Parts: sequence; structure tokens; C-alpha cells
Amino acid sequence: MSMLDRFRKLLRPNETGRDAASAETELIYVLLPEAIDPDTRFERYEAPLDAELQLTGIGFVSGGGALMSAPKPDGSCDILYCGVDVDTTNVDCARTLLREHLPNLGCKPGTKLEFTIGDRDLEDRFDGQHWQLAQPRTQYEDGE
Repeated sequence: MSMLDRFRKLLRPNETGRDAASAETELIYVLLPEAIDPDTRFERYEAPLDAELQLTGIGFVSGGGALMSAPKPDGSCDILYCGVDVDTTNVDCARTLLREHLPNLGCKPGTKLEFTIGDRDLEDRFDGQHWQLAQPRTQYEDGE
């Protein structure tokens, strides 16, 4: 087992660490408009965000993924964007924490925090300098 795999195992939910089964959580999806591989995403974003969320006791990173392009003629695909799933017991506090840390981790303009309040699908959007808060959710478009 590689060092990275051991570190990932430590960050997975478990009965003593996150006790996800006993706490009601809500999802914040961190959309990252970057074509980075899973290991880079984990090292750059997932691990440090998970550490901060757990340190404050308001949540944890529960996963991540990427949207792939349609196959090219050679059968390969490109990463269009990637994302990180954050489970939190306090959406407002987690949004604040994420908005503080993501720019320091190198997030790009176009980064979004997607969340739901009541029946409203909202997002915080990063323009490279500032966050626009609680905007109606938009769809990601290739090249956005």
C-alpha cells in the first residue's frame, strides 16, 4: 500500500473519526474548473480541506470526481472539470471555511460552491479575487 493510499484510508469516514452515521449532514459540491488528475485533486484540495473541516468539527470531504468529455476519435477523453464532495453539519460555516481556504490552495476563477437552502439551489462563485455569495445555481459549460 502506497503512502498516498494509507493517507486516504485515514481520511475515510469511520465510526470514531467522523461518526457520519449519527450526524445529519448536507452536501456542498466544490466545482473546480480544472483538468487535474485524481491524485493531484486529492493532494491539492481534498486532504487539506478535509483536515480543516474535521479540525473545526463541521464536516469532512466525502469524495471527489471529474466530468469527462465525450470520447475523441482516438478513444481518449479529457477532464472538463473536477469536484470535491463536502458533507457538513453547518452549511454556512463550511461555506465560510471553504471560501477562506480555496484561494490559498490555488483554486481558479470559476470555482463554485454548490449547495441547497430549503428548496433553492444556490452557489457561491469565485471570480479570481472575490466571491459572489448565494447566487442562483448555473450549469457548468465547457470553456466557462
